[in-house]
Amino acid sequence: MLLIRTHYDGAAWRDVLSRMGELPGLVAPRSGRDAHAVPREPIPRRLIVVDDRAWQGATPEEVREALDEDGTWIPDLVLLADDRTAADPRLRPLLAFRGTDGDAFRITPRQAALTYLVLHRPYQERTLERFEEEAPAEPDGESGEEWENGLPDPVGACLESLNPPPRYEPPTRALPLLTQETFGLLVRTDFTDDAAWTSLLDTVHRPGPGYDDPIEDFTDDVDAVDDPAFDGSSPEQLMALVRDNQDPGQVTADLVMIADGTTMRDPDHRVLVVPLEGPIGHAFRIIPERVGIMVCNLAIGNMDVEAFMDD
Repeated sequence: MLLIRTHYDGAAWRDVLSRMGELPGLVAPRSGRDAHAVPREPIPRRLIVVDDRAWQGATPEEVREALDEDGTWIPDLVLLADDRTAADPRLRPLLAFRGTDGDAFRITPRQAALTYLVLHRPYQERTLERFEEEAPAEPDGESGEEWENGLPDPVGACLESLNPPPRYEPPTRALPLLTQETFGLLVRTDFTDDAAWTSLLDTVHRPGPGYDDPIEDFTDDVDAVDDPAFDGSSPEQLMALVRDNQDPGQVTADLVMIADGTTMRDPDHRVLVVPLEGPIGHAFRIIPERVGIMVCNLAIGNMDVEAFMDD
């Protein structure tokens, strides 16, 4: 991902960087011998941040032209912090477009950060195409005030209403990678109640009568990660660690499920579901009895994740 500052409002720029967080693979302007070093990360990725007055006022067309030059690194997503970013302190919308093509759209820094965390996963082109449809930068209509009123909210506007809003912060220690070996991946991040965890797994694997087939066993469909290394890990940190299965024949649900402190304290043990494709950022909770049915239907493409979301 490439983030370029094209409008010189210092407060707005600092606010954008703060909302995005200290993302893995971040390459920010700095002086010295390591000015262009790319940090080593468990999953190769990089976010190049450009803060250079030479790009002041640059348009998407000018950026595309520069990226079209032979030998230029082509990012999956380009972000411009422009005059509209500075003019909206509530959302700080960025102008975005895919590589050297794709329609321009508006996206919040928080949404851009969450999308960056999963850009390495397959099928993210579909997610970016969805963003183009949700928040086109220049919708059809009149110019002037009517045009302004017709602008859709940027992708991720709802994230600003969350308390607290999502923000990636690097873990205090190196975390192991997470690989989806089966349809679903359930990661334990709270280790205060072993009995609650055991009860949760029992329900996830064999939900019991009243949930379709009463003898259904989802043990082989949901991988449970019970590793204290993940104690206290945030959803954003786990998003950045989930890599796809190396077996091209293995289908998986594009999400990670988390058994956090809320899950353990909740009498129903509802797990946190974090999509890794499509509605990225729209995390929700689901009762454990529905986990197996959900991941199986998502993995085979029989249903979309929105079908399982709460209102």
